[in-house]
Amino acid sequence: MKKIACLFAFSTLLLNGCSSSDSSSNSSSEPLVRTMVIDVANPADDDYNLLFTYSGNKLVNVKDSGVLIDQFIYTGDKLTRINYPQDNTYILIEYTGDQVTKFTEFDPDFNSAIKTVVAYSGNTFTRTVYDGDLTSQTTLISTEVCTVQNGNVTQVTRTSFGFTNTETITYDTKNNPFKNISNYATFQVLDLEIEGNLNNETASSTSGYTVNYTYTADNYPLTELSYDGSAVLKESVTYTYN
Repeated sequence: MKKIACLFAFSTLLLNGCSSSDSSSNSSSEPLVRTMVIDVANPADDDYNLLFTYSGNKLVNVKDSGVLIDQFIYTGDKLTRINYPQDNTYILIEYTGDQVTKFTEFDPDFNSAIKTVVAYSGNTFTRTVYDGDLTSQTTLISTEVCTVQNGNVTQVTRTSFGFTNTETITYDTKNNPFKNISNYATFQVLDLEIEGNLNNETASSTSGYTVNYTYTADNYPLTELSYDGSAVLKESVTYTYN
């Protein structure tokens, strides 16, 4: 996972014309995540108390214990920029039609950028990642071929510096907590903490982690417990919804 993953402990501004208050305005009856409390088992790591703000079902920003960490900007109905105010970085997202075809994360403080080019074929999409400066990114880092089945990325084959590995991911049949937000398919391509899958990850073939959930009456996650390959608890997450 990329930038937002680090902020969320698993390691993405201002919406045009929207309010900057913390109140949510959800015109839909479908649940939207309001809070996400992350307790990390390792006392040396940070815990997180996240608050999500929306305009309708567009995610506007995320705050951690009152501190703004993510801002989301839209052009019309498309998500086109994500800002990370705490470390002065941002992501620009480009489309061809309705599909994301490129997104680039810029770090002005270090004159560096990482560009990801996205191509689609059948039920797969491929992310090709390049490193460089703020002007040009031409150094190949990796490629990832992602297979999508039933709305979930079920397999990722990564090639980097001549080495290839394939990860198989399994899911439950319940609702992903973020499935009702705007631009959900875009988040799946970006591979952020809001990962854009229809259901919830329960296991990975490469990392060995497993995740157990409890659910609301509407089959959205209420609690989430993540374990490493030795069945040691790594973190717990609690959700509330609007």
